[in-house]
Amino acid sequence: MSGLVRKCIGTRNLVVFLVVLEFVTSHKIAIIGGGIGGTSNAFFLQQLLKDTAQIKIFERGDIGGRLREMEIGGKSYDSGGSIIHSDNFYARALTEKVGLKVKNLDKGSGTGFYDGKKFVLKLTGSTFKDKFKVVGRYGFGIRDIVKDAEKMLKTFKRIYCLQSKQVAFKSTAELLNSTSPDFLKRAQVSMRQNLKTLGVSELIRNELVAAAMHTNYNQELDVNAFVGFVSLAGGLVGDLWRVEEGNFRLPQKLVKETGVEVVKSRVKSVLSSSSGKGYTVTYTMSGDTEDFKTEDFDAVVLATPLHNAELELPDDVDVVKNTKPFQRTVATFVNGILAPVVPGQENPEDILTVWSKEDLFFSSIGFKGSASQDFNYKVFSKKPLTDEEIGKLFSKVNEVKTVDWMAYPKYSVPDTLPDFELAPGLYYINAIESAASAIEMSCIGSKNVALLLYQYLENVENVDFQTVCLEKDLIKFKEEL
Repeated sequence: MSGLVRKCIGTRNLVVFLVVLEFVTSHKIAIIGGGIGGTSNAFFLQQLLKDTAQIKIFERGDIGGRLREMEIGGKSYDSGGSIIHSDNFYARALTEKVGLKVKNLDKGSGTGFYDGKKFVLKLTGSTFKDKFKVVGRYGFGIRDIVKDAEKMLKTFKRIYCLQSKQVAFKSTAELLNSTSPDFLKRAQVSMRQNLKTLGVSELIRNELVAAAMHTNYNQELDVNAFVGFVSLAGGLVGDLWRVEEGNFRLPQKLVKETGVEVVKSRVKSVLSSSSGKGYTVTYTMSGDTEDFKTEDFDAVVLATPLHNAELELPDDVDVVKNTKPFQRTVATFVNGILAPVVPGQENPEDILTVWSKEDLFFSSIGFKGSASQDFNYKVFSKKPLTDEEIGKLFSKVNEVKTVDWMAYPKYSVPDTLPDFELAPGLYYINAIESAASAIEMSCIGSKNVALLLYQYLENVENVDFQTVCLEKDLIKFKEEL
């Protein structure tokens, strides 16, 4: 405070002046959910609102949400989102910002595509040899899919430029359309139909593409084509990485970086405040008892899927439109020795299932590495494995741990795409999962909601996406990115 200001208002009135100033400029914001969406949203909000933001994160479990840690065989692994694509700008920037390390992933020592009886294709990890094997089985048609995936990733990068210009979108449909109208169309047709239209052979669809859908989203070719190509891009284009200390550490570090208050509680309702401005959050810090507390906020961000939030919202919020069913996914971690999946053949490092008439009880098997005793594996399935099924897969079992959770939306088509803005001052990050679910998609949705909230609280006009990030701007932006 300068001496001139002191003279103008008087020392006696200085405290009153500061209190009034803080009252005018401070924004109380509640974030419901402490996963990567909620914690990155706190980070982005602080960037935009600076010291005027008073943020509380309400989380009923541990910080991290679906990014969890699993310990087995003396080693620790990610049980949720375990890989990140090299083009995922926000995930990498946030990782480096909070002081975590990036670990690039190699191609591994082999992948087998299994139809329930045999491996229809086995890759060695050698780029040169594998190309000949893939072309030998599927022909040169595979190149068209690779080119399409490359084009999609390149086009979608426009969202980073738009968000750097503070362009925000009230719905998932608007966001997809801003990067390419083609993306919005793909979100409304199945991957199977889209591939047929592109002339992709049935063999490629049923084997390579189906395997990607199984291992990434535990679903079939009836997922929407946008999420289908997002899934394919991870295996066909670019490189993969993970946080060396574990991806689950990123939300934890973001909380420390922002210094926001975390309230471990179950939120019962987010309703319009009786004052007519903002929202009242009702929550309990003591489990299922009726010991509820209330607190008023200028704005509220929902950073948890609505399908299991058990949350009462204002009557004018279209809960049905914005709630999607989720796909159950079970990750079974086993410490032991994997039996030959095909008798007489050595197992590849990763086993992916293709479309098959056989009754397959698992979607994929991943070799996680050596352990204090024998080896660790992660098995994905749509329901918990029985002891008999585990016994069929493993010749020796020392330890078994299971994570059973609703992992991603069920990507049926045609489908509605939820809104980011549920009502003025009430926002929903997880709306973006209706297009595709991934760590980076959560960060993009989080940044979009932060921009919407910033514009709402600061009365800032949105920018027309058609006037910025044109072709010449994108070339320069991509070079800087």
